[in-house]
Amino acid sequence: MKIDTYYKAKAEEIHKTCPVVDTHLDLAGELVYRLCNGEENPLRDIYLPAFRKGGFDLIVSSIYLQNHELPEGGLRAALEQIVVLKEQIRKNPEFLEIRSVEDLDRCLEDHLIGIILYMEGLDCIGSDVRLLTALWELGVRGASLTWSRRNLLASGCCKASECYEIRGGLSPEGFDVVREMERLGMFVDVSHLNDDGFENIRETAIRPFMATHSNSREVAFHYRNLTDTQMQILADQGGIAGLNGYVRLVSETAEEEYPDENGVYCLEKLCMHVEHMVEVMGPEHVGYGFDFCDSYTAAERMAEGQPHYADCLLNHGNVPLLTAALLQRGMDEEAVRKIVGENFVQYFRKMLPKTS
Repeated sequence: MKIDTYYKAKAEEIHKTCPVVDTHLDLAGELVYRLCNGEENPLRDIYLPAFRKGGFDLIVSSIYLQNHELPEGGLRAALEQIVVLKEQIRKNPEFLEIRSVEDLDRCLEDHLIGIILYMEGLDCIGSDVRLLTALWELGVRGASLTWSRRNLLASGCCKASECYEIRGGLSPEGFDVVREMERLGMFVDVSHLNDDGFENIRETAIRPFMATHSNSREVAFHYRNLTDTQMQILADQGGIAGLNGYVRLVSETAEEEYPDENGVYCLEKLCMHVEHMVEVMGPEHVGYGFDFCDSYTAAERMAEGQPHYADCLLNHGNVPLLTAALLQRGMDEEAVRKIVGENFVQYFRKMLPKTS
């Protein structure tokens, strides 16, 4: 897709003048990996330039656990990621950990890059609901019950590399965890739940829940994506869905895709997801949640024999290209500003505690 220079300039202006948010990046785990490989300050050297180029103000860092770390090593691995992320934030004054609305306001006023911690799966607590309090005290402000696997709390949907239906929702302990999360003030993420689990959250949650990184099942059929009915439920209860940039969730023909002149895959299909989500939910309930899996670790992934085009965009620095494409395809600027970040900022103002 060829993007006119007018829309590129307009997108750059939007990214400089309104909040820009990504609600899903495995930042903590990537930092652990890079530090173990001998890098001294990867948050500054690898991520900061891309965040600044893309104009990002807020990143939601998932704490994601690998299968080999579970079950016995899950809690230790989660704590290591939290500690490493906090150490890197303290080391770099351009960043600020966001635990409250007060922190969020300071971040935006001082032009810092805010980091919100959340758990991508609560495997590390087993079925012990009391451990949620410890995570809350450490600054974790949200969680999904599970990743694309079964744990003691819920069944996940299939992995993005697969496509088949999995049934079975929350366990009794899972319902208890949702209620305790809401009591503490954590947001609930439904992105990796299967359809039964989504319905269980709908029945149980009182506060607005969200899908941090999910696309439209109507545009690209995959059980990891949201149905129109699910998106409407999200919107009706005040939640938001974050656009996922992983190619297999963007296009059903991802293996046949080639990059455009900007090195971007499936840009038009990405826009189609946004446009359909806006049509179903309204522009107030859509945002960015890219889940960049490949952009910062392409060499490592290729060495492991994995495809090097997992992400539609190269990294956060290329996100203005998507914004420009949305404008060029006719989306009005007010809606685009909401999607780029205003929606999620408003959501977190509702969900975070006022002070730390």
